[in-house]
Amino acid sequence: MLLVAGFLTTGAVTPAVAADREPEGPPACRKLPAGKRLVKLNLKPGTEIPDLVAWISSVTCKPFILPSGIGSGKTVTVVSPQLITVGEAYDLFLQALDSVGLTAYRDGQFMRIIETSRVKTSPIPVITTDP
Repeated sequence: MLLVAGFLTTGAVTPAVAADREPEGPPACRKLPAGKRLVKLNLKPGTEIPDLVAWISSVTCKPFILPSGIGSGKTVTVVSPQLITVGEAYDLFLQALDSVGLTAYRDGQFMRIIETSRVKTSPIPVITTDP
């Protein structure tokens, strides 16, 4: 379950699809106000990485690329008893990825998830603040 702007919604991490119904697809993205504590994190223990990515994508409205095989069999347990901002949720997501040896980087319009061990050999742009 996910609390968004005062409404309790079902996210991709807690699917409840009846056997006689078609799956509804990924959760809809709702742009939330910046800086407001509107997100209640309520993921099941041992959440699989694809479910975690689907959840953060629905909260941040960012598209992610998760190649098949990346994150397979890896799970995380994330707990936050209080409401958090979208930014805090994204930071928590990045920390959860890091805890299982994964990271995310911008690749054009998308965020790509790769194994941290492959960062040195990946075509990741380097951004500096020096003139």
